Amino acid sequence: MVFKVGGDIDAYCTKCRLDTIHVVVALKPGNEGPKRVECKSCGGQHMYHAPKLPSRTEAPSQPAVVNRSAAARNPPPPKPPKAAKPAAAKAAALSAPAGAGAREWLRRMEDLAHQGGTPIRPYSMRETFAAGDPVSHPKFGKGVVLEVIEAKKCAILFEEGRKVLAMGGA
Repeated sequence: MVFKVGGDIDAYCTKCRLDTIHVVVALKPGNEGPKRVECKSCGGQHMYHAPKLPSRTEAPSQPAVVNRSAAARNPPPPKPPKAAKPAAAKAAALSAPAGAGAREWLRRMEDLAHQGGTPIRPYSMRETFAAGDPVSHPKFGKGVVLEVIEAKKCAILFEEGRKVLAMGGA
């Protein structure tokens, strides 16, 4: 088959998720086939994907016409209900991975309370922090700077875990 740029072709549209008519926008080297196409329905351009219609040589997986009386006599088996987890099991599952991080956070918060001299600074992307600085974040709560990763990034340990946040921005 000979393909031409600007010619119509059936293809699978990744935006519409349907087989539609497309316009060939670019060809593979040596005119081996279309490389990029544009959907005539939605106007989206994407790589060429062959139509997903079943080939005519394949036998259909289901009959084309459904016999309603046969379907009523043999209904599909009901699906078993999903087992619900108890609330305590859900809470334990959510807190288990952060357990070690929460213990470390609690230890560091107690150390800061015993030192007493370092005020907790409100977190701001514009501020610059050093390792060991206590911060208060509007979403994550109180935390301690673990390390300065780059000039504009720092790792902070909050009760829910370690977060990498921006700092020193203009």
